[in-house]
Amino acid sequence: MRPTLFTAVLAATALGLAGCGGDDGGGEAATDIEVMGEDSLEFDPDAFTVPAGQEVTVTLTSGGVEHDFVIEDLDGEDVEVVHADANQTETGTFTVDSPGTYTVYCAVPGHREAGMEAVLEVVDEG
Repeated sequence: MRPTLFTAVLAATALGLAGCGGDDGGGEAATDIEVMGEDSLEFDPDAFTVPAGQEVTVTLTSGGVEHDFVIEDLDGEDVEVVHADANQTETGTFTVDSPGTYTVYCAVPGHREAGMEAVLEVVDEG
């Protein structure tokens, strides 16, 4: 039987989805986060789940404008994890010891005010 265009597209889509990894904000905690700072002033994804007490690596890729990944009120202060200039990819690390829900935002002037925030859920896996 000869494959149709529909079956070829379906197979390619399935392979593409199978290759997707990283944390989409749900499910189990991840120690590696890949996030895109969109030109529309949004994080993609906009929610992350990480384990308490473990070092987490953030890979931030910026679109056409610069972006930051800052955790708000972490141990009483805002912590900039990583900054990426326009069209660049940078990495940074952080550790959160206390489980809870934290806000992540972009500190570039005007970005947070435009809604560039995400949710960081820190869970106790023990």
